[in-house]
Amino acid sequence: MTDEAWRAKADYWDVWSGMFRETFFGVQAEWCARNNVEYLVHLNHEEHALRLDLPEDHIRNEGDFLRDMRHVEVPGIDNLSQLVPYAVHTPDGAWDVNNNFPKLASSAAHLFGKPKAWTESGGGPGIVGKFQLDFQLVRGINAMQIGLPGVRGGPGGAAALPPQAPMLAWYTDRAGYLMAIGRPAAQVGLYYPSNSMWMGDEEADRSMTKLGWQLLEHQVDWDYFDEQSLSSVATIADGGFKNLSGQVYRAIVVPSTTMISRTGLERFQAFVKAGGKVIFVGKTPTLVVDKTFLNAAKDAAPDLSFATLIESAGDITPRVVAALPKPDVALDTAWQRLTYTHRSWRDAEMYFFFNEGNQEQSRTTTIAGRGQAQVWDLATGEIHAISGATAENDFVRFSLVLGPYETKVVVVGPLPAGVAAPEPSWASCSTLAELGGDWTLDLNGKQVTTPLKSWEDLGTPSFAGSATYRKQFTVPTAPAGKRVYLEIADVRDYARVKLNGKDLEAHAWQPYRWDITNALQAGSNELEIQVYATSSGRGGPGGPPPAAAAGAGGMGRGAPTPPVSGLLGPARLVAR
Repeated sequence: MTDEAWRAKADYWDVWSGMFRETFFGVQAEWCARNNVEYLVHLNHEEHALRLDLPEDHIRNEGDFLRDMRHVEVPGIDNLSQLVPYAVHTPDGAWDVNNNFPKLASSAAHLFGKPKAWTESGGGPGIVGKFQLDFQLVRGINAMQIGLPGVRGGPGGAAALPPQAPMLAWYTDRAGYLMAIGRPAAQVGLYYPSNSMWMGDEEADRSMTKLGWQLLEHQVDWDYFDEQSLSSVATIADGGFKNLSGQVYRAIVVPSTTMISRTGLERFQAFVKAGGKVIFVGKTPTLVVDKTFLNAAKDAAPDLSFATLIESAGDITPRVVAALPKPDVALDTAWQRLTYTHRSWRDAEMYFFFNEGNQEQSRTTTIAGRGQAQVWDLATGEIHAISGATAENDFVRFSLVLGPYETKVVVVGPLPAGVAAPEPSWASCSTLAELGGDWTLDLNGKQVTTPLKSWEDLGTPSFAGSATYRKQFTVPTAPAGKRVYLEIADVRDYARVKLNGKDLEAHAWQPYRWDITNALQAGSNELEIQVYATSSGRGGPGGPPPAAAAGAGGMGRGAPTPPVSGLLGPARLVAR
């Protein structure tokens, strides 16, 4: 189309998306408010986002996602594909799928003062389901709809829930609650350039997608920040833009854009004058729009001399990171696959950390907050002080160790009464025994003696149900003054441990670690592990890819992997 035609079409999208917001979503929101019903809705194709082959997909379906969500009480998204939502980008730099789309709903909730953000498909058991759950939680979704497959074995042959269902439900409820109280605390807004997309600007879409991932890879949390927030919703207060949740953005990152509104330009100038930072990354706007796009000033590029930084390279470079506000999370060395979300409570700071990679990682981590650093265990509900944490002014330093795909909630504030013993430090421990060699395995009605390998490799593919592993091992003497733990690197999915006839708790996700100190005995020991797998196992199409399949920056979908089930190991005893 001609430039004039694009500007006319942008006016059309501007008008009808405003009508859509008021006469469709607004009407339903009013009815729900009158009838004491929470208005919960997702839009269409948000799981596709804006793709290279369909650059107008979101625009032509919705007009403007955040504008449509203005009146919605519980903004939502639909993870319809049921795929693990990795970023998909190619070495040539074509960022053609935005899998950070859960942040659309959470950003709308934050901007418009709503406590909850919803997903229609929040995850389920197994590595794929748990990854989807945590992937969306760490991106601000806190009202989760999880899926739990029924299996044969209930009363009268009816379907029954898998044994990890209660654990997953408690985990989900605790996480959703903790991330719905207080207020969001991201300091950076990523401008959502709908107006430029109305002009057919595909580069604006890809730039926004790329910058979102690069910010996360530098441990910079962010919200989408749109034109209506810039021009009307957000107020200038406390040195930044304050949204309706009371959250303050101290920096706005603007991706490559075609245009900027006159009102937005003036608001950016006032924001910088009040102490905020505006950082343009990539192509800067050349069109200033007043009332209409069609009559916009085409030959007068906006004066951007007020900007904190203009980074023409188009990436989150060290210059950009240095220009951002002082981070609330800082690591001693880089960790691209660590994501987090931060919420401020009345008397504490809460951080939800997620290792999105398939390797254990350990970092010295510094986070903003005053008080005692503590871990709030979403699986058990227990609270543990973090051993070795040190306070420095308004920050706390501690050792953060996360296994593959592991999450951890760290709270900095007053230590509640009645908390459990301090959390053990896993930064260093000694190996007491390797539990290699053969195990006795009861699987699908057969008993075999085998080293640890998948059920598929043992000729039992797609088996859904439980199997029992047994092993005898000898420990000459228990180490004095130390705790002993059983560690298993990989179980798919659920494992319940019995040592010397004493039942221990079950685990259904990383870390697979049990304190066996009180059950261990000098000499011979009998270990029994019941493993349960769903029909899909831990893997399958869309599952977390092997490291070699990851794309640039460690993010990539990789090739679909076949289902894998069983106790894969290795298993060992460690002392600390």
